[in-house]
Amino acid sequence: MAYRERPADRGTARANAGLSRRAFVQQMAGLGAVTFLGACDGQLVTPSPTPTPKLWQIGYLSGNASAYNYAGPFRERLRELGYVEGRDIEIVFRVADNDATPLPGMAAELVALPVDVLIAEAREAQLAARDATKSIPIVFTLTSDPVAAGLVKSLSRPGGNITGVITASLQTAPKRVELLKETVPGLARLGIVWNANIAAMRTVVQATEDAARILRMETRAFGAHNAGELDAAVETMAREHFDGLVMLTGLSIVRDHRQVPDLAATYRLPQMFADIEIVRAGGLMQFGANFATIYGKAAFLVDKILRGANPGELPVEQPTEYDFIVNLTMARRLGLTIPTSVIRQATEVIP
Repeated sequence: MAYRERPADRGTARANAGLSRRAFVQQMAGLGAVTFLGACDGQLVTPSPTPTPKLWQIGYLSGNASAYNYAGPFRERLRELGYVEGRDIEIVFRVADNDATPLPGMAAELVALPVDVLIAEAREAQLAARDATKSIPIVFTLTSDPVAAGLVKSLSRPGGNITGVITASLQTAPKRVELLKETVPGLARLGIVWNANIAAMRTVVQATEDAARILRMETRAFGAHNAGELDAAVETMAREHFDGLVMLTGLSIVRDHRQVPDLAATYRLPQMFADIEIVRAGGLMQFGANFATIYGKAAFLVDKILRGANPGELPVEQPTEYDFIVNLTMARRLGLTIPTSVIRQATEVIP
């Protein structure tokens, strides 16, 4: 006689089948596999594993010994943008101690890793980075005229693989002269010291001379290639009775940050600097773009690039905030009283 399945038997079979499938899922889970039953066809499906987030490598190339300090605002801004070092990004430093000679080799090392984006700080590092790669995105900082330097085609459309942030030295040059003149009303002869290894700085020298001419001052530019020539320039100013000096960006040619302030103080020469480190080390005054703003903008550009933007289509950023620091300790060494009108303009006063 043919066997006919009773309703109770069918229920038992379904229950056993369910137990069998659950047991199979549990067994596979115990082996480390995550499975589930397809809603329609009962097939076992293994979902794709969650992809591991990419660890972006950011190369940081500089010839400035102070690069690690400069990088502080850059790292802070990246954190604000949601990047965590060690989880999302790794910053790989290659820093030469005020010496441009190793920079091409350092740039080649970063390119060979390869890094995903390259920060190039100051002229020598920028040229080394530009020559090392035409494909890895480059973001420059601490440059006054990237067009004249041959880094970009224009500020609005840089082109190629490079963009960055300028220090606006052409715009700040007149203000440096004005503030020094306001501090030393009798200033008639002004010495201008500049890094002669950077030909593109001639435009900043010219802007400084033009500003001094408007204030009816006589000027003389002293190009220095190294620390020895820097000493000679200050000594010449003292011997020829100059009334003050403006030193443009030149950390790569100083022996240390106290070199020019100490020598100028010996000859009672008031000083205005472009580099903030020099006035913090003892120089009389500094005026320039706020570095925290500059490096915050550099981080913004890096974020854009990591998200897929073409650096050649990202306009070069310009600073919107400026620092004016007055060092009263140096003023006392010079026997100089800083006018109240000047103090009021300072963003920081060093007692």
